[in-house]
Parts: sequence; structure tokens; C-alpha cells
Amino acid sequence: MKAQTQSLREVPIMVRKWGLLAVSIVLASSLAACGGKNDNGGEGAASKPAETTSGSKGETVTLKFLNISEYLDSAEFKEFLDRFEAKYPNIKVDPVSVPHEQYINKRNIMLASGEQVDLIWGNGVEQFDAINKGFLMPLDDVAQEVGIDMSKDFGDFKPDKDGKHYRFPIQQNNWMLYYNKKVFDDAGVPYPDPKVPMTWDEMAEVAQKITNTSGKDKVYGMFYNNWGMYFYGYGSQLNEGKFYTDDGMANIDAPEFKRSLEWMNDVMNVRKAAMPIAEYIQNNTDFLSYWNGGYGMVVGAQWYAQLAATKKDQYPRDWKAGIAPMPVPTEMAGKHMNWSNIDSLAVPKNSKHAKEALILAREYVADYTLGAGALPMYTKVSKDQYFADLAEALKDDDITLEQVTYLFGGDPDVINVEEKPVLGAPQEYESTFLDIVSQYYTGAMTVDDVLKSVKTKVDAAIVEQSKQ
Repeated sequence: MKAQTQSLREVPIMVRKWGLLAVSIVLASSLAACGGKNDNGGEGAASKPAETTSGSKGETVTLKFLNISEYLDSAEFKEFLDRFEAKYPNIKVDPVSVPHEQYINKRNIMLASGEQVDLIWGNGVEQFDAINKGFLMPLDDVAQEVGIDMSKDFGDFKPDKDGKHYRFPIQQNNWMLYYNKKVFDDAGVPYPDPKVPMTWDEMAEVAQKITNTSGKDKVYGMFYNNWGMYFYGYGSQLNEGKFYTDDGMANIDAPEFKRSLEWMNDVMNVRKAAMPIAEYIQNNTDFLSYWNGGYGMVVGAQWYAQLAATKKDQYPRDWKAGIAPMPVPTEMAGKHMNWSNIDSLAVPKNSKHAKEALILAREYVADYTLGAGALPMYTKVSKDQYFADLAEALKDDDITLEQVTYLFGGDPDVINVEEKPVLGAPQEYESTFLDIVSQYYTGAMTVDDVLKSVKTKVDAAIVEQSKQ
């Protein structure tokens, strides 16, 4: 089954502040110089003529754009904003920059109080949380005014609620397996196949074979992040991302998710092929730690490529990275699968300039996003140059254009499944799960008790939210 999902990244957001710098210089320059012409001779959004921005008099409007500081404070965004305001002199942008850890609270306060906000960023969990709270307006009609068809211009992008789109898609993550070729060579283990994914069971066996914790420099066969998908993502592949029951309650106690959590316990606590979670937390381990060289494999999205390609001065290494398809359950052996996560922009109900906000959203997706090393979902932007520049940036690791194209968004047959729960009480669902799951891996609770506790708390949050 080929599924198009609507979920969050949601990968912790800070990871996406890392643009592919080598790619961004080329792409940002080319977009600015050529006005957004794509390889097929068509025009991307960045080349559209400026619309009248505010009524018949064309008076200047100011947009309040709420986003995380990891994006708004970047040089790439400031350069984009200069290009945007030069192109649309009647639209000024007032960026509201908020550190990610404070973002949701700030957003909720601003929108619940009725303060004017014209455009907000969010991952799937955050945007569905805003939809459920009644903060956002549907975009379909106003998008038509700026030349966007929400049902056609982002691929097979389904409506969010009641047949309407509330999110303007930025990008969908592409997950894959990154591996340390030196660790594999030292252990005498063959590299993963570049096209045929390992099963999770095979990955566990390989991780155990390449683990070496006897020397002064520990090498764990597998690295993970303390994010939900690393614990329940295997289960999402098994049940096609069914995080909710048919009546809208939490489905986290489904056997597929239990099997997923047990798999991680086997790797971590039985095979000793991954860092114990207590040690992980105590060391303040983060996603960057993989590039220190003490790990054999990690499942990660395309943002890991930035570190492999352009951060060698910051994370020097004497080893080459490889990429392969992400692992799959035995039942899906041979299939190319992906955890789908969609970042997006949205227009709050209290916006005074919805049309201008979507002009900004369109240009952000077609210009800034591509320039920061991410492949936008906007189908009027060509993919070919993106793949070529990315392959060039990764050539020192002997990663080919064919591999990049296949794994970074060029496989039309990839099977996308939900990366995270995004419907009922999504913020509470994810935070509750992460608060409790570590107790299973430290032996404080059984897996059944953990899943039962998470379900009870999340169900209560879903019911409470439905009353709002």
C-alpha cells in the first residue's frame, strides 16, 4: 500500500536549522539570479510577478511571521527576506523569533489572546494541535488568489479537516540508514545494500556484530535519538501509521507498537548494541553525537546529510559515511519505506492579511526552503538540480547521484507511513509517551504497563480537548 500521510516531523525542530551550506550557496544564488526558472523551462513560484498586495491603492502591509529562532535568526532567512521585500515592496515582514523550547507556549498565548499573527511555522504535531484548538483558517480559497491549488500543487496532499487544507506544506522528510564505513570495515562486516533495505531483525544482528565496548573508545552498533519514532516507528510501519483507534482514541497499546518497543529493548538491553537510555540522558546526548564516530548506524532524515557533507571542519572524522534505505519489518522485506513528516506554514484566523501571508508562504517554500538544502513539496520547483548539488556535496563519501535521487525524494514508489501521532491531542500524545517510555528501558515498568499508562493519559487528553 502506498500511503500519503499528513504528519509532523517532526523531528525535533532544531535539526532542521542545519541547511546544506554547500547546496544553499548554489541554489540561493541561482534562484536570485534566474528568477526561479526550473530545469523544464517552467516557472517556479519565485518567478511569478508581484500581485497587488493590498487593495486598489496598493498600500503597504506588515505581516507578523511567527517562527522558531533556529530558522529566523539564520543568515539564509535574512538573505531570503531581503530578496522577498525587494520583490514585493508593498509587503513588509515583522519576524517574531522564538526559541524552539518556548515556541508552543508563545504561539498559544498569542493566538488565544487574539493578537494579530499572519503566518506561523509548525511541524505536523504542532499544526494539528493548532487546528484542533481552532486557531487556523482554511487556505483553499485564498490560495487560489495567489495562484496555488492546494489539491494539486503539492502532490497527493490530502485535506486536513472537513475537506479543507489548513497547512501550506514546506517539505516532507526522507528517512534512511546512515552508516559508518570504518566501523563496518573494522568489524569485517559487509556494508548495507544501497537499494534493498535490511529488516529490523537483520539490523539488530548487524548492530551486535559491529559493537565493540571492550576498548577505551566504545563503539555501539546503533545510535538512536530520544524521540518517539525511534521507539514506536517500527510499529508504525507495521500498522500503516495507525496511532488512533477508529473512535479516535490512542492506539499506542496496539501489538505492533509493543513489538516495536520490545525490539529496541532487545538491541539496547539484551544485545548491548546501543547506549543504555539512562546513560544517554545523563550525557545529554543529542543527534549530533552520531558524527563523533562511536556508532555504526543510525536511522535519520535528510538533515543528517548536512553534517556529512559540509560540517567536516566542525565534526572532523577519519571515516566515510554511507547511505541505504531505512530498515523495514520482515513482513515488508524488499519494500522502500519512509516515515512521513510534513513541516508547514499556516495562517491564523486572526490574520489581517491572509492573501499576503500566502504570498510570503509561497516564496518561502520556493526560495528559502530550497536554498537551505531541503526539497520542497511544491511541485513547481524542479528536483533535478537539488539532487545533483547534493550528490556533489557528498562525493567525498563515495555517495552517488543515483543513491541520492533514490533516497532523498526521487522514488515515486516509496511507501510513506505516519511518523508521529498528529490527530487527537498530538502534543500531549508525544510528550506523555516520551515521559513514560524510558521507565521500560530502565526496568522500572513493564512494556504493557508503560503502554497502558500512556493510553490512559492520552485518552483523557483527547476527551478533554474535544470539549474545547
